[in-house]
Amino acid sequence: MQAKVILRLFISGLIAFISYSAWAYFANSLVTDNQQVLIKAALVQGLYSGGVTLFFTFLLEIFYSKFGRSTYCLPLVLPRINSHSKQNPCATHETFTSSIKLSERKCRGKCMPGAMLSPIPALIVQSIMVISINIAFATPNLWLTVAPSILFSAIYGYSYSLSIAKKESANKAIEKDKNTSVS
Repeated sequence: MQAKVILRLFISGLIAFISYSAWAYFANSLVTDNQQVLIKAALVQGLYSGGVTLFFTFLLEIFYSKFGRSTYCLPLVLPRINSHSKQNPCATHETFTSSIKLSERKCRGKCMPGAMLSPIPALIVQSIMVISINIAFATPNLWLTVAPSILFSAIYGYSYSLSIAKKESANKAIEKDKNTSVS
């Protein structure tokens, strides 16, 4: 793993740890003055939030590396079944390839950047985790409890992925300018 990625992971986890620790300390200071209880609450919430953020960011990095640098056409690609596919064993492959090419031609200018898709798998994993934990602990108002977590994870995931894409785009432009000025 690159040093830049490790640094981004560390910073994300640290920010979550500090902010959620501070929030837990404040929220619990409204009901108790016991420093041990306050510190325990801050550490528990900070470590949990920092760990989940670290894991979520790690997943974002993995899925961005798989999907983020590509574009995907919006229409569904379905192979057209033709009458001579029984006679020609390669017809299905040819039809599928032809359908992809047709879809690419029709999608010109209407493709979605992979950075928009890359947070979705990480968000699904995080959502399953938070819903499962709350089901296990019999949270009475499950959806109202987990909705903010899922919403903020989605906002964070998209912001993070798009910022990586923006940095990569800027780096490519700088490299292109360097190569152009050298030539």
